[in-house]
Amino acid sequence: MNTDELRDKVLSFIDTKREDDYWDFKQCHQHNKANLLHDIICMANNRSMQDGYIIFGVEDNTFNIVGVETDNNRRSQQNIIDFLKEKSFSMNIRPKIQLITLDIADHQLDILIVHNTLDTPFYLTKDYTHLGRNVKANYIYTRVADTNTDITKSADPNHVEFLWKKRFGIHLSPFDKVRHNLKKKKDWIHTEDTCYHNSNPEYTILRSSNDGNSAEFYAYTMRNKRVSYGNVKVNYFGTTLYSQQTVTLDGGRYTTIEPTWGFINHDKYHQKVDSFKYIIKDDIAYDLHMFLFDETSPEANSAHRRFMQVVLLFEDAKEKDNFINYVKSDLLLFEKTIDDVNDCYDYLRPEREDIIRNLKVGIALKTIQQQFKQDNNHTEILN
Repeated sequence: MNTDELRDKVLSFIDTKREDDYWDFKQCHQHNKANLLHDIICMANNRSMQDGYIIFGVEDNTFNIVGVETDNNRRSQQNIIDFLKEKSFSMNIRPKIQLITLDIADHQLDILIVHNTLDTPFYLTKDYTHLGRNVKANYIYTRVADTNTDITKSADPNHVEFLWKKRFGIHLSPFDKVRHNLKKKKDWIHTEDTCYHNSNPEYTILRSSNDGNSAEFYAYTMRNKRVSYGNVKVNYFGTTLYSQQTVTLDGGRYTTIEPTWGFINHDKYHQKVDSFKYIIKDDIAYDLHMFLFDETSPEANSAHRRFMQVVLLFEDAKEKDNFINYVKSDLLLFEKTIDDVNDCYDYLRPEREDIIRNLKVGIALKTIQQQFKQDNNHTEILN
């Protein structure tokens, strides 16, 4: 989410003149660190299935914007990350946070985003006390409507049950559940061409080979240009939930999902078009991309790095569309960045000029994407 989108979201929250399941207003940063920790845990365990927002610089009764520019308790993102890292969370899994500052109505607002994950419930294994306030070990706090669980109590059993169901994906549809399961490769049993989930064997992954097409440009980043193609199917009982072509690169050392084509049009008539390949993280294709990647193999790691030198990775489809518009807004910079790519593909000339252009475009777009992320305030998220 870029800053403009976040600003619109925050203003819409303020316009409601209320707090709710996943947003909370604070006039200033909490002086008491136990209150800060309690608020973050409650928001991380909110039941809305959405990112939570703690908005500093807005009065929670009048909803007037007062800002935090003179707040003596103001914290940076790194301050909060370090604070959370010091706490004894169950299984060392901590809420994922992001702090972004917005200029609104001649004031600065700090927006603490507590990201929605399936790692609920978040709770401590040791008490944390500050200035007389105590966040209790093994107490599960949540947020229902506009109210946090009292710091002296644990959440009602039905809310605790929901959070554990979320952890194990019980509330998910079959498609969403298999995506959840794919992220935990150790839970899958592998045979030659089939994988099945250890706890949910109704989920299977079937791989097959086919003739496929000639090698695409990213194959030329490899030491061995030989490629082969196949197909992967994700099944639930007898139903295919997802099917996609796979590509095996570097003479068999690395297999992944075939990435998607994207296009940069240089004019409204589409007379000049540059193409590139990308993968979206918020998609099952990315889940399979990582599932098929043998991270224990040095050869696969080397091939993966070469592959990602020219293949773009986006958080979601909206970020991809915004990036394309960003590139098109300064096509002269795009061309200059392509020209600045060190030409290390002379051995392909003259019969593969198209391959050379695609390789340079991929490298150039990866360079521009770094600036795009900085311009859109894509800050680090706590892992």
